[in-house]
Amino acid sequence: MRKRLFGIILISALGVLALAAGPSQARDRNHDKIPDKWEKKHHLTLRVNQARRDQDHDGLKNRAEFRAQDDPRDADSDNDGTDDGEEQAGTVTAFDGTTLTVNLFAGGSVTGKVTAATEIECDTTGDDDGHGGGDDDADESSLRHDEGGQQGDDNEQGDDNEGDNQSCPPGALKQNAIVQEADVHLGKDGAVFEKIELVG
Repeated sequence: MRKRLFGIILISALGVLALAAGPSQARDRNHDKIPDKWEKKHHLTLRVNQARRDQDHDGLKNRAEFRAQDDPRDADSDNDGTDDGEEQAGTVTAFDGTTLTVNLFAGGSVTGKVTAATEIECDTTGDDDGHGGGDDDADESSLRHDEGGQQGDDNEQGDDNEGDNQSCPPGALKQNAIVQEADVHLGKDGAVFEKIELVG
């Protein structure tokens, strides 16, 4: 009798665990490595793989837009006058304390020096960490995109959300860190990063 009761309890417990696991497995119904919650927020269909699509024609595919915390329906998510695909978003593949290499989401890579003058900031406005897990505690209205108008618009003043960024903690610039935006300039000493904005 005790064995039978134990068996019933065990089967019930496994059933509850299966039900609890169901919603987390359903988070990416179209198997495109983009959470359903993010796709819904940005009005992307869950019936079709969205990873390689580029609805805003900015040169950055939707999977890259998700990882960089950009808006897949706005070519210039931060309204700074540069399309998302041209902002050097990508993943840090190497950093030795001086030389940084970023594999770009749009293709290719960029390598340059990081100096004492390089501004390193972390964007704290995104609704996800960019790695695919989602952030269930995030405010649904929290977007990197500023809906207040485009920069340079004569009628409305644009805002690239610089006030939403903060200094990164020590060690944030490391291998596998997600770069949201990077300004690289060629000088007499080669390529130098003037600014690096990390997903933080």
